[in-house]
Formats: sequence, C-alpha cells, structure tokens
Amino acid sequence: MLTNLTVTNFRNLKSVTLEGLGRMTLIGGKNGTGKTTLLEALWLLSGPDLPELTARLNAFRGLRTFVPEMIFHDIFHNFDTRRHIGISAQGDWNNSPRKLEIYLRDRQQVGMIRSDALEKASIERLTRPQTEGEFEIVFSYLHDNKKKYTSRAWWVAAQMPVGPGVSLTDEGVRQERQVVPKRPTSVFTAAVHREDLQTIASRFGRFQLEGIDEKILKFIHPLEPRLKELTLITINNIPVIHANIDGMNRPVPVQFLGEGLNRMLGLVLSIGEVKGGLLLIDEIENGLHHSVQEEVFSILLDLAKSFDVQIFATTHSNECIRAAHRTLREYGPQELAFYRLDRVNEEVKVVSFDDEMLETAIDFSMEIR
Repeated sequence: MLTNLTVTNFRNLKSVTLEGLGRMTLIGGKNGTGKTTLLEALWLLSGPDLPELTARLNAFRGLRTFVPEMIFHDIFHNFDTRRHIGISAQGDWNNSPRKLEIYLRDRQQVGMIRSDALEKASIERLTRPQTEGEFEIVFSYLHDNKKKYTSRAWWVAAQMPVGPGVSLTDEGVRQERQVVPKRPTSVFTAAVHREDLQTIASRFGRFQLEGIDEKILKFIHPLEPRLKELTLITINNIPVIHANIDGMNRPVPVQFLGEGLNRMLGLVLSIGEVKGGLLLIDEIENGLHHSVQEEVFSILLDLAKSFDVQIFATTHSNECIRAAHRTLREYGPQELAFYRLDRVNEEVKVVSFDDEMLETAIDFSMEIR
C-alpha cells in the first residue's frame, strides 16, 4: 500500500507531496486545483512501462481530439518540456521509493532501441512508409532503487496500401517497452466517462468464474433491496449484465436500474479487477444520492480490504466527506486520509487533515471540500 506520494512538474502541479495515505484517500479542493491530476499521476505510476498512456489522459476529461504535433506537450507544467515530470511513491513494501521520470526528447537525435520487448504490432507498422512525430515521450522507471526500466512512445501516421495507387493512413501512438515485471495495477473511473457494456460484463464474468459473483450481489443489494440475482445474457453477440428484480416477470439490463446502482456496480467490479492495486475514482459522489453514501463507503472499504486494494477518490461534496468520515472512523483513523488542494500565489498547496482536524471542521461546519 502507498504511504507517500510526490508529484512534480505535472500539468498544473509544480510540486506537491501527500504523506500518510490511507486505505481510502479522499482529495478535495476547488475546481482547477489538480484533484484529477493527482489521480492521473497515480495512473501513470501504475503503468511505468506504458508511455502511450500519456496520449489517453485527455479522454478521461472528455477531450478526444488533439494536434498530433503537440500530443505529449500538455502534461508538462506550464507546457515547459525542458523540465522533467517526476512521480514517486513510497509504501509499506520497504524503504525504497518507486520513481517514474517522464520527459520529451527529439526523435531525430535518437536511434531505434533494440529490445526484446519491442511490441510486434509496432514492428509490423514500422515497416510501412510513415510520417513520424518530431518528439517522443520517455518513461524512465526506477523500481525500489534496484533496476531502471526505460520505455518510449511516439506519434506515427503509416501509409497502408489497399490497392493500385490507393492507400489508407493508420494514425496512432506506437510504443517500445522495457517491460516491468509484477508492476502495480490500477483502474481509473473518470467523472465524464462510462465504461462500455462489454468491459463491465467481462469483469463480472471473471467474478463468476471465481465463484464469487454472489459477493457482488451482497454488496450492491443495499442500493436496490428488490434485487434477487445478477446474470449475463448475450444480446446480438454482446454480453450484458441483467438483474432479476422482485416483482418483475423477466430480467432487465442493469442499465435500467439507475445511475447510482450502475456507478456502484462499476466500482465493485473494478475493485475485483485490481487485486493488490489501486482504484482511482474521479468525483466519487456522482450518481450517488446522499442518503446512500455512508453505505457506499462502508461497502467500498470492506471490499478494498478483502482484495487488498487502495482507493483514491476526488470529491466536490462536503456531504460526501462527512459521510466518509462518519463511516470510516469506525474502522480506525488509519483507514481514511483526507487532503484539500488550495491555490496559493499561482501554486497548488496540500492541506492535510488528520482525524481530529477533520472531525473539528465537520462539527463547526467549516469549508473542507
């Protein structure tokens, strides 16, 4: 489990450190202070040999268009690509930090790296006529002060001949990986993105194979007491989770049961997906009525402990923070950590609340989000 996190020169964060992380860590603060950015940093740290992840970050924020020549630039603080991004964490594994350094370099000055880990798809595409980006993003990862792993990604527009004088352009990010063994895992649940039906069904199917699908039912039943059973039904070759509801004469897709239940089902399935890893939730209160939030936090913490998962979540809601505190204090103060990000003189600062400070702030109705 992570105990400390430091992020430098990443997006709007020049340098921030969070110490004393909990099993569940809540992050508050006004808009634009970097709450989502912290989750993104943790996501990149969980994929230290996957530099192509940097090209996917903006999709979490609803932005799916970009200028290829600038695809990697906006993750650097103030767009200053001369300064390297640093993401490092310490945990309960030992005293050695895990450090990810991210930087941009000119591809014209770099030869191809021979590596057994070069992806086959990249090799195939690199044999075609292509236009490549001027820059490449490099991930340099130091694991427990023992070994450094270096991976890189770049933009390619490859020409694919499909007939005499006719070709198609296959644009995308290519990467060359030095694979990190036993790297941490994570799932990022974005505020503006709902996962597709097949992804959710696939996760549920793995629970069924392990014989623990009834455990899911137990955890989401408080949100829908009429729920009797969850099952997979294939429609037009697409598996969809259906629910048997007391009083209904046929199963219905779970998508018909409301945003709150679907949000909770997605979170529960995600915890099972990342055993021993991280669940990253942007705006955890979305879709959850305030009356069920205490129940939700209790469910999430029980599951997180069962699967050895650490949860990081952002929130805009004072009620959400109060619900988390009321629920999780019963498990012990070490289970919940709360931080607020404040902007001071154009820099983001971290305010850490221990259990006593958080209780005092709540009792006196102080602004804590």
